[in-house]
Amino acid sequence: MHHENRASKVISRTANDSDWNETDPQRDPSSELASSSFRIRPERQREFYRLHAPRALFAVAWTWTLIAFTVTVAIWSRSAIGWLLAGVIAGRSQHALAVLMHDAAHFRLLQSRRLNDFVGEWLCALPIASNLYTYRNVHLRHHKFLLTDDDPDLSLSRGYPVTWQSFKRKIFRDATGVSSLVMRGYLTVEKTGARLSLGNLFRRLSPAVIARRALAAGLIAAIFYLGYGLAFICLWVIPLLTVYQVLLRVRGILEHADVDADDGLRNARTIVSSNWFANFMLNPHHVGYHLEHHLYPAVPHYHLPDLHQALASDNRFDTALVEKSYFRALRELVTRAA
Repeated sequence: MHHENRASKVISRTANDSDWNETDPQRDPSSELASSSFRIRPERQREFYRLHAPRALFAVAWTWTLIAFTVTVAIWSRSAIGWLLAGVIAGRSQHALAVLMHDAAHFRLLQSRRLNDFVGEWLCALPIASNLYTYRNVHLRHHKFLLTDDDPDLSLSRGYPVTWQSFKRKIFRDATGVSSLVMRGYLTVEKTGARLSLGNLFRRLSPAVIARRALAAGLIAAIFYLGYGLAFICLWVIPLLTVYQVLLRVRGILEHADVDADDGLRNARTIVSSNWFANFMLNPHHVGYHLEHHLYPAVPHYHLPDLHQALASDNRFDTALVEKSYFRALRELVTRAA
């Protein structure tokens, strides 16, 4: 409780701090120490922190354009293979929306906090059945208490390396929708099996929650009325429960599994890969530069590659946890032992 109260104060201060992008308070002690050792010129650092609304809005627009194009082609194709491929791309695009929601959680989309939260909530979070404000509260605690018992994301990366059999069980639960339903509180797994638990639908009701759910219900009803109900289920709901969840799992363990919590240059993993398919699926909006993000969480996603180059030019960055291959990194985290 003490740590939660401390985190709430930090989050509250950040949300109202007009100089947040200069003060960077959302860092754990090891990241704070490591970032302070680099001497990036003040004008260069200000450029990394600077928000560019057109680039942020283009990222949102491009993601939604890809979604619309993919769904349209799938419906037009009347092909089972086309629908299957579209479902995979839809799940990947939902992952991209989650990354943009992440930028909004750090107030890194738009300078106006109101517009930042509007875009982050209505165009990024709600379409993937998430909530920007809840996510922000959890995610900023992750930064502040990275890899400690107070880190809310610790369960995702704890215990690695794991055996291949263990990893397959995790991926199977993700790919069949079980993980998503459990995480959202709609499924309870017990020793005797699994049972539906719909009580989560009626918890924490408020006028705002009711309004959002009413709007969502209206939009879904309109989709079904227009005759696109099957497409909505197959090309949005099922990918959200399956493909999206698998991508979150893989990216999550690559970011923080089997790292050194006490070393600010090795408590998160950056992957700079030339594999276009791996980048397309796992690195939307430069989310693969995860170590740089923990060192400088005020830097928006489009500046992360340049930040990486600036840090890499300093020989102190030679010991940083930077991988060149997603697959090689994953092989190190998943052993073949039975």
